Amino acid sequence: MFETKGDYIHVSSSAWEASGHGWWINVNCNATAAIVTVQLQQYVNGGWTDAGSAGKATVRSGGGAGSRSTGRAACDTNAVTAWRSVIDVDVLNVLDSPSTLTTGSRNIRCRH
Repeated sequence: MFETKGDYIHVSSSAWEASGHGWWINVNCNATAAIVTVQLQQYVNGGWTDAGSAGKATVRSGGGAGSRSTGRAACDTNAVTAWRSVIDVDVLNVLDSPSTLTTGSRNIRCRH
């Protein structure tokens, strides 16, 4: 068992881009690492669409710097737009479900 976690999308402090993180918490499985994929999505023209490139990293359980994956999408304008992320965790060497976590949406001044 493990938990998939993610934060709200925000404008990065180091670049003008939307940014979101994903990580996992080992509850009770025989694993030390997982591949965490974070795909950012923005709500435009009445629907959710993928934005930017998916972030993908092999990380240990826990979150925090060095133990999470980051999805990013450059801001083309500062229009207020709803954003969310879809996070997939594939635990290494353990069969796990194909389910994903979709974070809650958040409006930020960034449109890709």
